[in-house]
Amino acid sequence: MRTLVVKVSGKAIDRPGEARALWRACAEAARSSRLVLVHGGGKQVDALLARLGEPTERVDGIRLTPASQVGLIAGVLAGEVNLTLVGALIAEGVRAAGLALGSSGVLRTRIDPKFGERGGRVGLAEPGPAPLVELMVSKGYVPVVSSIGVDAEGGLLNINADDAAGALASSLGADELVFVSDVEGVSGADGRVIERISAGEVEGLIARGVVTGGMAAKLRAASAIATTSGTRIVITSSAGAAALLAGHGCECTAIEPGEGR
Repeated sequence: MRTLVVKVSGKAIDRPGEARALWRACAEAARSSRLVLVHGGGKQVDALLARLGEPTERVDGIRLTPASQVGLIAGVLAGEVNLTLVGALIAEGVRAAGLALGSSGVLRTRIDPKFGERGGRVGLAEPGPAPLVELMVSKGYVPVVSSIGVDAEGGLLNINADDAAGALASSLGADELVFVSDVEGVSGADGRVIERISAGEVEGLIARGVVTGGMAAKLRAASAIATTSGTRIVITSSAGAAALLAGHGCECTAIEPGEGR
């Protein structure tokens, strides 16, 4: 039985009309595959922080997370967004259950040292055994995993959901990792969707400014897992992901291992 990891962005979640077809496709895919959903919720977090007058700062698409904000972010991601997704899937007949990335039996998570003190509670996930996730999918459940981690002292961590999905896909030996966004794929300098990108081309696209912000973070996560595993990686929209899960073709960008041209 194949293993599928689907990472859903906050922008995709915020469009329930478009997302409905995706939830139906997930329900169909769950009948014949081991399915795991990982989600972000950046748009929802931004909205809450703006209402509270809190600043938002990102570096290379990664949200910096002061200790004063991590509880707010966790409340949105592990609470509101996670349960909204679980509810949408249950409505389609899916045996969905919410988890956090830092739950026991998911993945080990820790502070990301790359950002230093400036990063605050930015964390990272380490690929490794995920026995709780394995147990759940073996029993026919679909884990819905928020990107909130926990460090060794029990402190909350905010982990980029694209990196979280990549780490979990690698840990599960996933056959396919689908990044669901609000666009059909990665746009080139001419504005058209690039059908295929090798892992070795990613940094060049970012350096030339062709890819920026959140898409740059997404491509880096995809590049890392493409380089270290045989997982097929696709970036597409909700409609594209629904078609893909149903076994049809779609407009999308596939990330492949290998050096750039």
